[in-house]
Amino acid sequence: MRIPLEKLTKGKLLNKGGYGMVYRGSYRGQAVAIKTLLPEQRKTLAQINSFLSECRPHGFDLDKARIALHVAHSLTYLHSLDPLVLHRDLKSKNILLTEDLDAKITDFGVSRESSDRTMTAGVGTSLWMAPEVMMGERYGSSADIFSFGVVLSELDSHVLPYAAAKETDSGRVIPDTALLQLVSLGLLRIEFSSHAPQALIDLAHACVDIDADARPNAGEVLYQLQLIMSMYENATL
Repeated sequence: MRIPLEKLTKGKLLNKGGYGMVYRGSYRGQAVAIKTLLPEQRKTLAQINSFLSECRPHGFDLDKARIALHVAHSLTYLHSLDPLVLHRDLKSKNILLTEDLDAKITDFGVSRESSDRTMTAGVGTSLWMAPEVMMGERYGSSADIFSFGVVLSELDSHVLPYAAAKETDSGRVIPDTALLQLVSLGLLRIEFSSHAPQALIDLAHACVDIDADARPNAGEVLYQLQLIMSMYENATL
């Protein structure tokens, strides 16, 4: 979760090391510790991701399974309409959470009813975009499923799609267009943490199959997520 900087009150410096500084602070009236990187330690994306990994909760859990299930319910509803409705820009930023962690899909600005005549333009946000959409080919509901598979990887890893491939060892940032070309050729796939359950990885990889016809539909995704959800619920009994 990102916290607006203006919501934090930074106080006394508590400690300074070779990589960063830790301050006493407050957030919504609660005492917190605020850690910042030294300027020389935040020059590359790799350094920043390494810093974030210190506190990022890797892996899937019951709450994340529930969030994914809510999104799958929404897609199942949209794709069951006649004519079916495609969201066309599904990504983590377009999924809002209530205080109870109920997920709500937002930003239907580019969504529309599906038709053979109109479903050809490249619409959406590049890193979540299905290969057929990027290539300007005719597409359908499976394009939303591809985007959902990418979202599943974000839920688990808490990094942007293809983050590990975004920057070379020399620090050069690879443009999204080059990454998407690798995706469309099947040479680059979404990644998961070592804590992710295999059932989730298998489902997500099925969702991002480069063959649109091989991807599961929303109802099948929903069913698989219900099984994953049951696995977590049984583990808490």
